[in-house]
Amino acid sequence: MSAIWNAKSALQILQQCQPIIDFKSATDYLWTKLNTYQLLTLYQELFPLEWKKSQSELYSEDENHSPKELEFISLVSEHLFPIDDMMIEGAYEERLYQIPVSPKGVDWQDHEEGIEALRSGWQILLPLSQSGRWWLESVAGDEGESWYECTFGYSLKDIAHPEKADFKLLKRLASRAAFPISALPTALALLDLETGNIWLDQSVCCESYWNRNFESRPWTIEEINFLTTEWKKALQLLDKADELIDWIESDPNTNFSQLLALWNLTLHLK
Repeated sequence: MSAIWNAKSALQILQQCQPIIDFKSATDYLWTKLNTYQLLTLYQELFPLEWKKSQSELYSEDENHSPKELEFISLVSEHLFPIDDMMIEGAYEERLYQIPVSPKGVDWQDHEEGIEALRSGWQILLPLSQSGRWWLESVAGDEGESWYECTFGYSLKDIAHPEKADFKLLKRLASRAAFPISALPTALALLDLETGNIWLDQSVCCESYWNRNFESRPWTIEEINFLTTEWKKALQLLDKADELIDWIESDPNTNFSQLLALWNLTLHLK
């Protein structure tokens, strides 16, 4: 790995030296240095113009990220894919040895506000998704079914259960429909965390913010390229779903009835 070497940076490196008293301190020291050189090398490769203009310090005087490293992490979040704001803030005191991949999908079950965190356009789709139907029938029980019928005017008995629907057939039928109806399978996949996208299929499942179950990836150019490509795909899926939700909410009774007709058609053609 390459780095800029001069008298000042050499002095900074000497200042970082620490006593190695046991195996753990040795491995911790090496991991810290490896992380530093990874980030600085990636900075030069991915953002060469910003690297040349930057006046930030290359190295830190302790084991924390240097200003240059923090600058790179912020650039990644701004231009390539999102790094959670709290993770960036925490990086000032604790190293990000790997890339945190925080959930960006419709993870409503683990949101502190629960179902109330969902827009009405998402709520009306719940009986068509595996996780939504399970929540209405099992978690909320009779109250869930009553709430849905009172809110949207449909009984769950009138909506085919997702276990009986043919999702592959639904995708084929939806692909022939006009947009945004064609985005129905995408919206249901988002609700069920089954899009096949790393940014959209994670569930937080946590008791507090810092205990969140973030997936992580190594700081390599291959992983950064992968996460960047996946994030672009994720944005496309989210945009399609958002347009569908906007359309549903513009006239819930009329528009959801069209989706329901398509949904029930999968049973008759199965």
